Amino acid sequence: MIQAVIVHIIENGKILLHYKKRGHGMGYWNGVGGKIEVGETPEECAIREAREEMGANIKNIKQVGELFFYDVSDVDWHVWVFRAELDGVPQESDESIPKWFNIENIPYNNMWEDDRYWLPLVIDKLKFKGEFWFNGKTMNRMKIEAWKE
Repeated sequence: MIQAVIVHIIENGKILLHYKKRGHGMGYWNGVGGKIEVGETPEECAIREAREEMGANIKNIKQVGELFFYDVSDVDWHVWVFRAELDGVPQESDESIPKWFNIENIPYNNMWEDDRYWLPLVIDKLKFKGEFWFNGKTMNRMKIEAWKE
């Protein structure tokens, strides 16, 4: 099972999403993130991935969720979800193009199918745990629970 993180930056009624130019999730909008390296904590990975993908730092990092994805193109994922604030100006990288979206205009039709179920929980500052079963890139079923902090 691959261990990874996703970080969402939400400020002033907007969310910073990244259009993936290559790698896992290519062609989709998502938060910054990636695989946890050996010896790295999920929080350290979140900080590193933010720097690598958008050339900016993040602060006030808070874990809000934990997700399990099964059989996504024959791979299982365990993903820690963080909410953070931006400390700098996001820049395009060879991996992604950052863009701010109004919360009301999140491009769910160009995101992973599961995002529409758990991203609103991040926005509403809820804690959550979810499991999503896929067949390739198509979601077959899900289970999610959320609670207030």
